[in-house]
Amino acid sequence: MNNMDAQIEKLQKLIDDSERIAAITGAGISVSAGINDMEHLDLPSTIQMMSETILKTVPKHYYRIVRKGFLDATFEKGPTEAHKKLAELEKSGKLIGIITTNIDCMHSATGNKNVAEIQGSFRINICLGCGCEYVDLNLWNQGSVPRCPKCKGYLSAFPVHSRVGTYEPAVRQARKWLSQADLILMIGSKGMYGGVYWNHVNPGAKIVQINPKSTDFDDIAILNIRAGADEILGKIHC
Repeated sequence: MNNMDAQIEKLQKLIDDSERIAAITGAGISVSAGINDMEHLDLPSTIQMMSETILKTVPKHYYRIVRKGFLDATFEKGPTEAHKKLAELEKSGKLIGIITTNIDCMHSATGNKNVAEIQGSFRINICLGCGCEYVDLNLWNQGSVPRCPKCKGYLSAFPVHSRVGTYEPAVRQARKWLSQADLILMIGSKGMYGGVYWNHVNPGAKIVQINPKSTDFDDIAILNIRAGADEILGKIHC
């Protein structure tokens, strides 16, 4: 048995022995779906995607940027093996929730019900006219920037509207799950987000990291698997 097989076997045992698993995911879990991580972002397009001015003044251009940036991957290419495995873990009753900084909605599109998008996502939208909130990712799969059913104002996704602020209902949920978890899977995530949620982690929880690169979690994880999420989670049985 090589070292990677031994690590996968250890991860499998940790999952089998756990009753309450929480997963924390970052950009790395979506790379294989064609969504760039922070190191490979198209900066000019990203700046435009986060601009409500662009959204309101050139909505057709804005929509093309968002589709190319990640929505084509979410709606057309579909979830990665890692996303699918987390959905299976939730259905098995093992996974109590996913905490993510990703705004691509890939977890909910895959079928996960318990997802805390701490920076919001394009699933959570605010009307620029009347301020009404609409929680529906499919609003962005209609071929154009969505409009408010009430006032016809343009809808802006929460990360854009808040300028990448935190979505408090999701933060509260993330804290609750992490305080209850006996196993935490860090998947493609680089940061702890300190007081946002990390300070609420159950002190007795075991921490496993799956990431090809070194991160802030190296020293606190009992198992660091230096590989992509698809490669590892695709071999796990629920």
